Amino acid sequence: MLSVAQTIQQKIDKFSEGQIFDYQVFPGFIKSPEAVVKAVNRLVEEKKIERLEKGKFYIPKKTVLGLSKPSDSELIRSEIYKNGQLRGYVTGMALHNQLGLTTQIPRTITIAFNGGRQIKDFGTIRIRKISTNVPVTKRNVKLLQYLDVLKDIKKISGSDINQSLVVMSRYLSGLNTSQQKELMRLAVNFYGPQARAIVGLLFNDLEFHITKTLSDSLNPVTVYKLNVDYSIWPKAAEWNIR
Repeated sequence: MLSVAQTIQQKIDKFSEGQIFDYQVFPGFIKSPEAVVKAVNRLVEEKKIERLEKGKFYIPKKTVLGLSKPSDSELIRSEIYKNGQLRGYVTGMALHNQLGLTTQIPRTITIAFNGGRQIKDFGTIRIRKISTNVPVTKRNVKLLQYLDVLKDIKKISGSDINQSLVVMSRYLSGLNTSQQKELMRLAVNFYGPQARAIVGLLFNDLEFHITKTLSDSLNPVTVYKLNVDYSIWPKAAEWNIR
């Protein structure tokens, strides 16, 4: 029977260089947490692994310039997962850039997270966690990101709002019927009236079915001033979007 240290070494041998991990990835942690912590700390002392921060470690990659730290994408990945479960997603300017809505690349990456607010500076990037009360799952991440964009459509740096809506319409056009219904449900339950009105406009333009729940959630006298071009969005007035 393998010892705790041998089991940990066996597990680590399967990790990629630069991969970030915590104590919870080791099967023995639940039964013998102290033994796992001791064995991992010994590997740090022996320079076989590096400590990223309290409770997180990585396999150093050897280069001609010495040992390199994890990539920015790996740092982000490690921050959106907790105990192996997806708990957050990239939002804000980094998401806008990822979706082709802006060419600007932020140094601070914003992550919407099921947890407390936090800011971490890793040198190459800075990660800011903001709290979200929407339960994050692999199934709904894309939908939440789309809704975040629609919520902040007026704040996208260096972009024309009409072009941004065209781009988002293109993304929404790829949703299947089940995803369309889920996006509307999320919009009604977790997002403000402006985001819901924009969902209505884009779905209307795409000739998607719009639930009565979404339509009824909007105040008929509220006007949303987005400065849209009616020649591009002829149905905007139906959703009180100006």
